Amino acid sequence: MSLLDDSAKIVTSRLGIDRLRVAGTAEFNGFNTDIRTDRVLPLIKWVEDLFPNVNTRQTIPWTGLRPMMPNMMPKVGHGHNPHIFYNTGHGHLGWTLAPATAEWITQIINTANQH
Repeated sequence: MSLLDDSAKIVTSRLGIDRLRVAGTAEFNGFNTDIRTDRVLPLIKWVEDLFPNVNTRQTIPWTGLRPMMPNMMPKVGHGHNPHIFYNTGHGHLGWTLAPATAEWITQIINTANQH
């Protein structure tokens, strides 16, 4: 279960018994996994302000690439090669969209295999 602070654009959830995952930044920066301190500090301050009993001395900044298309719609379907299928480009909605697009790509593959 996660907690969303819509006004701050921050989401948090427990990560095990004694850890808190806090996320809320994204940027269009190509294939870059650098972690900018100026993007992490507001997340730490948010935790300190709203959860003063949470220890933030051992934060572990983390970044991941979230591929997305310019129109923010995932790429689901076959490519130029009829034996290659794509289910990618979900951006920050990967976990949210994955079940629906998995069903969609399954239908596309099954239809292609019938021909």
